[in-house]
Amino acid sequence: MDFSIIINTHDQSKFLNECIKSCLNQNYSSYEIIVVDTSKRPSKDKYKNIKKLKYFHIKEKYKRFPVLNQMHQIQYGFFKSKGNYICLLDGDDKFSNLKLNNLSKIFYQTKNKIIQDVPSFFSNNFKKKGKIKFYKNNIFFKKILISWPQIFGTSAISCSREILDKFFKEGKPFCWKFLAIDIKLILFAYTQFDLISLQKELTMKRIHNNNLDKTFSRLISTAFWKRRKMQIEYEFFLKKKNDFNLDYILTKIVNVIL
Repeated sequence: MDFSIIINTHDQSKFLNECIKSCLNQNYSSYEIIVVDTSKRPSKDKYKNIKKLKYFHIKEKYKRFPVLNQMHQIQYGFFKSKGNYICLLDGDDKFSNLKLNNLSKIFYQTKNKIIQDVPSFFSNNFKKKGKIKFYKNNIFFKKILISWPQIFGTSAISCSREILDKFFKEGKPFCWKFLAIDIKLILFAYTQFDLISLQKELTMKRIHNNNLDKTFSRLISTAFWKRRKMQIEYEFFLKKKNDFNLDYILTKIVNVIL
């Protein structure tokens, strides 16, 4: 088995059919789909006859911390998976039918073990392409301001089994309650492995009012600055050293004020 697509979903039934369909339409054969659902009204019977799909309904483990619950779903799906490579997918997003085909060429022809593709964003009213912020690779920007790479979201991440296994064992992801798995996994991989940002339209990220990250996206909110502080501390934990740049100083000051 080459790929396991792990779909985490919670009360996203109106989007889940479209999500699964995008996986079943892959121009590639060696893969499985694993759905881990914590919805109040599970859809198990609806998908039981799909050959490539395994559906699991589990209870929410971290109701107060949705990002930890999402991580628990992905870990559960990982333990049930058999693929050499793992593709993560939120239940409201979609894959291009060429995604696995493109990823297979890179994973099996190079030594790269983790890839972010650059997603496009869509809703009922619009669609736009994501962009790579090349200034984030500038050495002065990383030294003075922000050292971590651009992060495109959970559905854009694909990696080897080895990386995800090591992440859950060594990255201590459940100890950082405000950080979503995309932030933690990319920071974990960035400190130890080569990371590719593949600018191809292989993932489509849906924008709507119930996006998990919305709580932390407002710059003037307390939640934004608490999570930013935790993200910096998590990077320090992974690097086993502190980088006292302007971002760290500003974030510390704002958190003291708040």
